[in-house]
Amino acid sequence: SSFNVKELITNICNELQAIAKKSQEINYIHTGSTSVCLDITLLRNIFINLLSNAIKFSPEGGKIEVSSRVEGPDIVFEVKDSGMGISQDDQQHLFERFFRAKNATNIQGTGLGLHIVGKYVELMEGRIECTSELEKGATFTVTFKNDTLPA
Repeated sequence: SSFNVKELITNICNELQAIAKKSQEINYIHTGSTSVCLDITLLRNIFINLLSNAIKFSPEGGKIEVSSRVEGPDIVFEVKDSGMGISQDDQQHLFERFFRAKNATNIQGTGLGLHIVGKYVELMEGRIECTSELEKGATFTVTFKNDTLPA
């Protein structure tokens, strides 16, 4: 369906600010058109998972940067945390079922969240990438084609 992507992501950020750790900041910016045509339910679930992970893996007082942009035929979303980062070895397994990064064993989770996110992105014919360095946080980038028809 067609919807205002800036409004959707703003609402998700506001909702999840309630579960943020002490002094964590969620900063959101949007550029480009705000009207997109995607599966709003799947996109909402993708964003809630990525943002929840950013909160979980970032320290108290950490910054979480969220962005969305519509550039030409693409819609690009990014969630960047200030957490412990993910090793190169672990990055290649992130979207596998029940996979947990070696440095995340003391943090609660099942290893299913990113697997589900990956499946949702696949269903929506998009792509997801992670860039990270240990002790420097992680950035998840999700790209979709915008199905909005010209007016």
